[in-house]
Amino acid sequence: MKKVLIAGGLCGTTMLMAAQNVTEACEKQGIDVKVTVHNLWEGAAITGAGYDIVIEMFPYFENLSCPLLSGKPFIGRIGEKQLIQEIIELLKNPKEA
Repeated sequence: MKKVLIAGGLCGTTMLMAAQNVTEACEKQGIDVKVTVHNLWEGAAITGAGYDIVIEMFPYFENLSCPLLSGKPFIGRIGEKQLIQEIIELLKNPKEA
């Protein structure tokens, strides 16, 4: 199972919608995925480990051992389809961070 973290702040509804969109897109591609949403204002520490991708809604993380993507396309909806496609490709063909 692939693990994706969506981390942000006060954009909770947007993060939940992004998680649903990523989950649905992965299911269509036959990718078994668990998407976790994390509010950084409630605690900056990432619970758990071993994420395949971290998507941040605002710049926060540095030096992660997995790909780190900007979630801004989920906020403005511009480039959202491209971001989801990038997520799919990274989950199918993992790369070093």
